[in-house]
Amino acid sequence: MRAFKFAGGLVLGIAVAVAALFITASQLALAIPQALLQHQLPDWLKFKPGIAWSFQVTEAFVQAFSANFVHLAQQTESRLQGRVRIEANIVGDSKKINRIGATAAQKRTTRHGDTPLIETPHSTRWIDLDDYEWADLVDELDKKKMLASPESDYLKAGVAAMNRAKDDVIYAAARGSARSSSGSVALTAGQKIAVGAAGLTKAKIISTKKLFRANEADEENGENLYFTYGAEQMEDVMGDTTLTSSDFLAVQMLQEGKVAKRWMGFEWVPFERAVKVAADRFQIAWAKSGVALGVGAEVMTRLTERADKSYAMQPYARMSIGSVRVEEAKVVEVACLE
Repeated sequence: MRAFKFAGGLVLGIAVAVAALFITASQLALAIPQALLQHQLPDWLKFKPGIAWSFQVTEAFVQAFSANFVHLAQQTESRLQGRVRIEANIVGDSKKINRIGATAAQKRTTRHGDTPLIETPHSTRWIDLDDYEWADLVDELDKKKMLASPESDYLKAGVAAMNRAKDDVIYAAARGSARSSSGSVALTAGQKIAVGAAGLTKAKIISTKKLFRANEADEENGENLYFTYGAEQMEDVMGDTTLTSSDFLAVQMLQEGKVAKRWMGFEWVPFERAVKVAADRFQIAWAKSGVALGVGAEVMTRLTERADKSYAMQPYARMSIGSVRVEEAKVVEVACLE
């Protein structure tokens, strides 16, 4: 009798195993969350109609076994922060930058004469801070359906958003009006390269470099110069044989598929967030000391439980920053047709 029961159980086990082969991965993936929700959770955590779910997280509900999240193509690091002057630990809502202008030496014409008084010109620029924040919600029941814990990936997305915001603030300050003690100061027309019905050309790059040299704001005075470019400007440069005629440059650019890192006196910075008006894209070139980023509070992240949101977890990020153009002579706006 025991042998019969054993044989019967063995046959039943084989039948179950064979049937399992015909269950699709999607059916299995859907079955597991249901089992979790209906059998493995206490009553107070089981699904109830009317619970408000996070608006976007349903896209990640499991269709197969996966605990990884893939971030879509996006800029994640700040491209400009490390290439400007940093004013850290600002207390209050603004900070003054004191500027000293050029003076001239006076020729001595008599012995034992009066000591000359050469007045040094002073002026100021102000960094005004603004606060930025980001947050989302991760419902505990959503995590059960996703079979994963996305909080850290959500925080990465939040920090990436903060880094892009830094670049937007720096870029806007470089081109926009700067606050001084005497009022608002716009970037002068002489520091702007007109579009001229053309993209980024050799002539525009040379004209930009000429302005920095004429203003004594180039490498001869210890400055690092930077130039932003987008996809269209990369195409302009790589398609212009007069710019890539050098064997070294041609091989380097064609092999790497991008504009050379240092070239024609500039460090080239890929930047797809430059403002476009109609068909004109406004890229910028600048000396490092010509633009300042003020930091009242660096990016801070938190992951907390929200009792007022059905005890969902909330990834959160915030920062306090501002930027100003320190000197017009150290910034050039370059308009490029696209």
